[in-house]
Amino acid sequence: MSAALRSRCTIDLGFPFHRAETPAERLRALADWMEGRGASWDLYCAGSTAEALEARIAELTGKDAAVWMPSGTMGQGIAARLHCARTGSNRLGLHPSSHLLLHEQDGVRHVHRLEPVEIGAWRREIRASDLTDDLGCAIIELGQRQTGGLLPDWETLEALKAEARARGIPLQMDGARLWSVRPHFDNRSYAEVCEGFSSVYVSFYKDIGAIGGAALAGDKAFVAELRTWRARMGGMLPMAWPNIADALRRLDTEIAAMPDRVARARLLGDAIARIDGLDVLPVQTNLFHVLADAPVDAIEAARNAVAEEDGIWLFGRCWDYPDQAAPAIEMSVGETLLALDPQIVIDAFTRFAQRLPGKS
Repeated sequence: MSAALRSRCTIDLGFPFHRAETPAERLRALADWMEGRGASWDLYCAGSTAEALEARIAELTGKDAAVWMPSGTMGQGIAARLHCARTGSNRLGLHPSSHLLLHEQDGVRHVHRLEPVEIGAWRREIRASDLTDDLGCAIIELGQRQTGGLLPDWETLEALKAEARARGIPLQMDGARLWSVRPHFDNRSYAEVCEGFSSVYVSFYKDIGAIGGAALAGDKAFVAELRTWRARMGGMLPMAWPNIADALRRLDTEIAAMPDRVARARLLGDAIARIDGLDVLPVQTNLFHVLADAPVDAIEAARNAVAEEDGIWLFGRCWDYPDQAAPAIEMSVGETLLALDPQIVIDAFTRFAQRLPGKS
C-alpha cells in the first residue's frame, strides 16, 4: 500500500534525496558526461576514470592513496580486519548506534572473525574516555546517522584522536556522511578532519547521489592490502564503470552544495521543532531526525494521511530503537529538499503532527 501511495505523490522527500529522474535519464546524463570527457571502459575497477576518482578522494581526505569499493559494508569490514591484524587484537570498538552493529547481519564477526565491542553511549558521540587498550581498531562515525547526524565538537574529536594515538589504536572513519560535516567544524578542510584517522571510508550513493559504490583512503601499503582483499571478496566487478564514472561526475558539484544543504536542514529543523507534538535532535549535518512521541504504526498512518490528502511523501524511514527518546523520522536534505520552498515542508509536518494520536 505504501509503495503505491508514494508513487502517486507529486512531492517525494524519501530516498533517494536527489533530483527526480528516471533511470534512463540518469544513464543519458552519464553517457553525455563520459562522451564529453572521452572516457572509455574501466574494466575490473581499473582505468583512467577509476584512477581519477581515487586520486581525488586521496586529495580530499589528505591520505596517500584511495581505492574504489563496491560497497561501504565490504570496504569497512576489510579495513577493520586489516587494522586488527596489524595490532594483534580482534576486538573492534563500535558505537552502539554503528551501522556495523545494526544493519550488517553481524558481518564483521562472521566474515572477518572480529569481536564487536560497544564503546560509548547511544545518545552521545564516542569520546577519548571510551577507548580501552585492548581494542584492535575503533570505527568512528562522522556524523552518527542513528543519533540524527550527531558530531563531536572539534576539541572532543582532537582529544579522541590523541588518545587513540597514545594507546596505539588505529581509528577507521565511517565517513558515509563526511561530505556534510565541514560547517560544524568551522569549515575546516576534509583533510584536517581526517587527519589522525588511519583510514577513511566515504560513500558515493548517499549524499553524492551516484549510482553506488564507496572508497577507502589510507597509506599506500594499507590501500594495496585493501585492493588484495577486494579481489578475495569478489569485489573486482568487471563492469563497475557506470558506478565509478557517476561518482566522479557528481562528486565536486555535490560537495559544493553541502553548506547550503546543511543550512536548509538547520532552518527546517528549527521550524519543525516548534510544531506541537514534534521535536528535533540538534541539527549538525544535512541529515536530521524528527522525534514523534507516538507508536510507529500511528506515525506511518499520519504520514500516509498527508500523502493521500496533500500528495506529499514526507519520509520513508522511522527508526525505533530501545535507546532512543522517541521514534525518529529521518530527513536528508539533497537536491530535492533544497529546491523546495521550505514552508511547504513545514506546513506538511504541521498537518502530519495534527494527525498523531491525541492531536486535533
